[in-house]
Amino acid sequence: GESFEGPLVNPILPLALPATMPGDSLTIRLAHNRDQLYNPDPLYDSRDYYDNRLVIWSDPMKDELAAKLNMQGVPRTITRRFGLVVNHTNVRQYPTSVPGYHDIGVMLDRFQITDLHIGYPVAVLHESADGDFLLAETPLAVGWIPAADVALADRETVRSMAYPKKFLMGCADKVPVYGDAARKNFARFLHMSETMPLAGGAAVSGAAPSGGYTVRMGYRTPDGSLGIAAGYLKPDADVHEGWLPYTKRTVLTQMFKLLNTPYGWHGQDNKRDCVGTLRVVFRCAGLETGRAISRASDNRVPVDPKLSDTEKTAIVSGIEPVITVASNPGHTALLLGKARNGKLYFMHQGGWGYKNEKGEKLIVNRVSINCVEHSWFSISQPDLYTVMK
Repeated sequence: GESFEGPLVNPILPLALPATMPGDSLTIRLAHNRDQLYNPDPLYDSRDYYDNRLVIWSDPMKDELAAKLNMQGVPRTITRRFGLVVNHTNVRQYPTSVPGYHDIGVMLDRFQITDLHIGYPVAVLHESADGDFLLAETPLAVGWIPAADVALADRETVRSMAYPKKFLMGCADKVPVYGDAARKNFARFLHMSETMPLAGGAAVSGAAPSGGYTVRMGYRTPDGSLGIAAGYLKPDADVHEGWLPYTKRTVLTQMFKLLNTPYGWHGQDNKRDCVGTLRVVFRCAGLETGRAISRASDNRVPVDPKLSDTEKTAIVSGIEPVITVASNPGHTALLLGKARNGKLYFMHQGGWGYKNEKGEKLIVNRVSINCVEHSWFSISQPDLYTVMK
């Protein structure tokens, strides 16, 4: 469609895009998004936006935000500029960090499209009227990114940083990177599956007083261009040189490192949702699934919703565990497979809860494991199983 709302089904390669594009095509998309601001599609039966004060967005607030789209500033022909994501950041529906919560209870930010990894390349199409946001094509979605988190450079320089021959990858939920060799001054986190080029092309044993790793860390200079500084990680940092091998052990190990981490709608508040959790786990092995993870492989097994739970369990028991994603239109989970007790289990990130035997609603809101017989995410709910191979 013409809207920026929602992730791309087919992830794009920003550095493979042509140098220019027609400006009128972008103007049409911006006009559609402007109209959506005033007349949004419902999200869980809500058509409202609430800001960080939990106050409904007024028309004057929407007018101000619509003006930031800078539609009059779109040229007839757009020349793409290329950049590198230098801080873990967000892709937004509109050029603002102010949320557009769908209600004041669950507070899902309708303006949040996805989070974005350090090291991702982007193609910049446009900027907001105040210059604080860049409208960019990214591997995960098209939308507005805080300008402070993107550094601009020529296409080949961005390519050398985004796809280096030798790199260090974060294997933990978050791995600290320091700005000095003594590793006392924190610079930023390397989130799981994010990468930075290794300095000199290899781990430097002795680049810091007691060993460790040295990386090439991109940053945004005052004029918006890409600067590169040395970044330092501790010797015991949970990192890996290059991608991890794609094995069931890798998937299990990485997934269990995220057990109990909190939920974040579309990467909201620097957290992960169901798809975001699985995306980074598989990316640790070099698999770029995008946000439409259930379509990331052609090896898919649909399950008829009309079947009984017993029939569904029999089918799922024959599907390869650990590397299979169970999904329905609203949720995704990892199929762990059978435990020693003979029962099937899912592991997933969920932003809701379930009712116990007393009818009390319990909120989970984090990565957890449950038997497929449990109402939290039962065998009756998934209708598609995608084997990631």
